[in-house]
Amino acid sequence: MNFLKQRLTGLWKEALHTNRSCSFEEIVGHDDTKQIFVKAILSKRPVHILLLGSPGSAKTMFLTEIMREHKASYFVVGSNTTKAGLVNQLFERRPKFLLIDELEKMSMKDQNALLHLMETGIISETKINKTREMELTSWVFATANSCEKIIKPLLSRFAILEMPEYTFEEFTEIAVIKLRQENVDVSTAKLIAEKVWNELGSRDTRDVTKVARLADSIDEIHFVVKMLNKQQRTERANHK
Repeated sequence: MNFLKQRLTGLWKEALHTNRSCSFEEIVGHDDTKQIFVKAILSKRPVHILLLGSPGSAKTMFLTEIMREHKASYFVVGSNTTKAGLVNQLFERRPKFLLIDELEKMSMKDQNALLHLMETGIISETKINKTREMELTSWVFATANSCEKIIKPLLSRFAILEMPEYTFEEFTEIAVIKLRQENVDVSTAKLIAEKVWNELGSRDTRDVTKVARLADSIDEIHFVVKMLNKQQRTERANHK
């Protein structure tokens, strides 16, 4: 069974490089999710995917990888769509792949507009007794920390993939990769990962970058983590 799994994984990775749909090489683990995304991207008809999980589980990285490799994509943050208007953005951009980070923060108005697009392939808007309408075939890929504020009809249009938290080994591997871009050596990156994981109790890989940028030396890593930990305790106490 292990040999078969390794063989299938090898064939899938070979296919990734062949079809150039999206490699996701910067993302550690989540091989099943990568395979689903590749199938969705290559599908002849729209497939909509919602990644559900805690902060730091690489959800946003999937969207940014697609954005980087596909020019026909458009990235938005749920909390910002109302400022410009989701419908207006869709009329202007006409994306094949609509990438939405933090879907749960999108307004009810924009969620309903998104639902209409996913159900009918049509976007429409009425202003001052004037209506404009356009057909648009889009694949919607989104992320969310929870489903609580997402309307149920919209949820039903997605294939929902739950993102498991990284193990400590995976977390450390990610830290080494991310901090290499910050010119941090491997041993220091591993130390920061250990401090963030054990002392801050964080599973968010973005905290690794925060510590690295604030600390100019090994000694300062201990100081920065101590201060961040103190701040977290204060915030928790204030919320009680």
